[in-house]
Amino acid sequence: MADDVLLDALDRLRDTGPEFGGFLANHGPMAAEALTRIGGADAVPGWVDGYRTRLLPAPEVIRGIGTDWREHLGDERLFGDWTAHLRRDAQEMSWRELLLLWWPRLLPGLAASATHGVIRVAHAVRSLRSAGDRPDPLLVDELAQGLGFWAARYQTVPGNPGLDGPLDAVSATTRLPRLDPAEPSDGPGVGGRLRNVDRLPGLPAALDAWGPAQRPDASAPSPDEVLDELIGAAARVLAARSDAPIAFCHAVTAPAAVRLVLPELPVELQRSSVVVSWQAVGAIVAAFAAPRLSTEADAAALVGDAAPDTVVASLQARSIEHGDEHVIKLTEAAGREFRRTGDTTLLVAADRFRDRVPPAG
Repeated sequence: MADDVLLDALDRLRDTGPEFGGFLANHGPMAAEALTRIGGADAVPGWVDGYRTRLLPAPEVIRGIGTDWREHLGDERLFGDWTAHLRRDAQEMSWRELLLLWWPRLLPGLAASATHGVIRVAHAVRSLRSAGDRPDPLLVDELAQGLGFWAARYQTVPGNPGLDGPLDAVSATTRLPRLDPAEPSDGPGVGGRLRNVDRLPGLPAALDAWGPAQRPDASAPSPDEVLDELIGAAARVLAARSDAPIAFCHAVTAPAAVRLVLPELPVELQRSSVVVSWQAVGAIVAAFAAPRLSTEADAAALVGDAAPDTVVASLQARSIEHGDEHVIKLTEAAGREFRRTGDTTLLVAADRFRDRVPPAG
């Protein structure tokens, strides 16, 4: 039933634009897919009914994009052109071929639309992988739309980190330079604030200082293990800060989204995807605030004597009731990552974030 519910939602959202309100991302497909993953399939039709009222029609093609595509990365005026271009590619190759063609092209601009480009693509990839060998065309079209959205909002951040810096993710995060909160943003939303970090002294060097913790046997960690560390560090920032919850939410959901795509990528592309994820997380933290790390007591107070899976189920039910698209996506990602690592800070972050965001409607 969940598969049919998602297809119905994608069909009803297919002709809506990627943004509304000037710069806000259309979360409809992402949130609908996340709801089906946390037991909220019954809520999807009504949720889509309400959310559609906020959306705009899909933009039209203005000039067309061809072999000159590199010249038009990051040109949000060409949303319709990028969608049409990716839809043509989707008709000529399998969805995995489409992903492997465009993922490395778009990866340096992972910060696009406050990371919503990569998140939308990742939700589409998960649904396609679940669909098997003959996915519904609506699922393939959603991948094309996500890639087109990412391309139109393509945005890079400073730094050229590797995987060999001296600091683990928590230490590197705490030592990042910070923008002055009084400095005006260079445009609206998270993306506008991220443009300011290009002028932040010391940020590239601070990002380059990160290197994932080595395994006990001194061998290099896998990309998945690196994401464990990075997502845990981002969750500590989200749990501790109340001043920019939406920005810090994406510091968790962006690398968690990259995790969903890793199985489809060759090893070297997995590694570079993890590195760029750190660039985006670090830039978000540097742009918005210095973190106060949460403590073990915070997690103990939330979980108490309850079984962690019971806490996850409660958080998921409360997110469905809450209805906000960011709360739904973060809660799904936090529960998924918690089941992998057992890091209860993820649950603290999801719980606090929900309380900081007004309910939908």
